Amino acid sequence: MNDLCFILIYDKKNNLYTANVLVAAIESRLYHIRTYLVEISDGQIDNELLYKLNNVCKKVVVGITFMTTQIDNILRLVPKVKKALPKALLIAGGPHATGDPYGTLTKLGFDLVIYGEGEETVIELLTTIGNSDYYKICGTAFLEGDRIVIKKRDPINLDLYPPFPYWRNRFNPIEIMRGCSSACYFCQVNYLFGSPRYRSIDTIVNYSKMKLERGLKDLRFISPNAFGYGSPDGIKPVGDKLLELLQKLRRTADIYSGKIFFGTFPSEVRPDAIEEDLAKEVRKLVDNKRIIIGAQSGSSIVLKKINRKHSVEDILIATEILLRNRFEVDIDFILGFSFENDEDIRETVKLIEKLTQLGARIHLHTFIPLPGTPLFSSGFKPLKDDIKKHLARLIGQGKAYGYWLDQERLAYRVMELKNKGIIYDFYEYNKYLKIVKC
Repeated sequence: MNDLCFILIYDKKNNLYTANVLVAAIESRLYHIRTYLVEISDGQIDNELLYKLNNVCKKVVVGITFMTTQIDNILRLVPKVKKALPKALLIAGGPHATGDPYGTLTKLGFDLVIYGEGEETVIELLTTIGNSDYYKICGTAFLEGDRIVIKKRDPINLDLYPPFPYWRNRFNPIEIMRGCSSACYFCQVNYLFGSPRYRSIDTIVNYSKMKLERGLKDLRFISPNAFGYGSPDGIKPVGDKLLELLQKLRRTADIYSGKIFFGTFPSEVRPDAIEEDLAKEVRKLVDNKRIIIGAQSGSSIVLKKINRKHSVEDILIATEILLRNRFEVDIDFILGFSFENDEDIRETVKLIEKLTQLGARIHLHTFIPLPGTPLFSSGFKPLKDDIKKHLARLIGQGKAYGYWLDQERLAYRVMELKNKGIIYDFYEYNKYLKIVKC
C-alpha cells in the first residue's frame, strides 16, 4: 500500500486549468506521493474508483477545487466522497473556498481550506501530514472554537512552478500573469491573488516551445489584462516588455508553424491599456483577429461604484483603436448590479448600440454575486422584460452573445443559498476572524 495518496477531484469543464497547475506543482516537487486525478461531471463521481483508492492508500488527502457556481454539485459530491473515503482529510480550494472559508468548513463538510493560491500550501501540507499541527500551515483556513483562523501566505514566484504537468501530456493555456491591482468590487481575482505578478519571458517561451514540440499549434495565455504584462500595476502597458514577449513568442512559433492568440480567450484587455502604437505592433505579431475588451458598463456612475477605474470614453477610444488596426472586437458587459437604475441601464444600452454600429460584438453577462467580494451581499437585480427583449434582438442579429440568462438563474441560486445560510459573506463575519500573516 502507498503511505500517502493525494486525490484531486475536479470538473473538467470548469476546473481543468486549476487541476493541472496543482498536479504540476505537486509532482514536480514530491516524487514519493502518488497523485490521482478524478474527474466529475455534474456532481457525479466514480464511486468504485474511490473505494479502490481507499484500499491502496494508507493515508488519503482529497482536494476538491470549485467555484461558487458549482455549489450544488459540491453539496451532492462531498457526502459521497466521505462515504467512499471515510478516513480521508478533505480539503477545499479554489475561488469559493477562499471567498467563503467559513461556509466551506461549517456547511459544505470540508476539514480544511487552502486559502488563496495553492501550489506551496498543498506541497507543505502533503510534506507535513501526520504532524499534530499540519493543518495550521501557512495558506490555510481552519476552525478554532467559534472562530475561523486564516493564515495568509506570501504570493508565490510563478517561475518556480510549471504551468501544466507536461510529463502527463496534459496542457492548458500558460498563465503569464497572476493577480490584479484593479480590485473591481465584483471580481475575486484581486481578493484571491493580490497584486499582479508575472511569469518571466524566457519561462513563457520555454513552455510555449514545449507545447509546439508536442504538436500543439495554438499558443494561448491566461492574464486578467493581457496588454498589462510586465507593468508595475498590471494596467498601464510597458510596451517594450510586452513586445519583447510577443517577438520572442513569434520567432519560436514560426519555427513550428504555430499560432499566437493574445488578448483573446481565455484572457481579455482593459480599455485603458489599449494604445494606438502598441495595438499596431501587436497586430503584426499575433494570429488572432479578435480582441476581447472588458468594459462592464456604459454608465459612468456604475463604473465608479464597481471600482473599474476607467471611463466610458476609454471604452469607445479602445474599440476605435483596435478596429483601426484590423482587429475585430468583442466587448464584455455585466448587467444586473443591484444599484443599477433605469438611467444606468439606458446609458449601457446606448453605448452597446454605438459600439455595435462601429462593428464590435457584445458579450453579455449577468452579475453573479461572489463571496469574498465587496458586492456579494448587495445581491443582483434582474433586468426588465423590455431590456431583455432588446438584448435578445441584438443576439438574433449576431451583434451580441453570451450565457447571461443562465447566469441570471445562477445569481438567483447563489442568493438563495446565502439566505439559507449555506454561503456566508466574508465581510459579515469579520468579528469571528483571526487573520495571521505568515
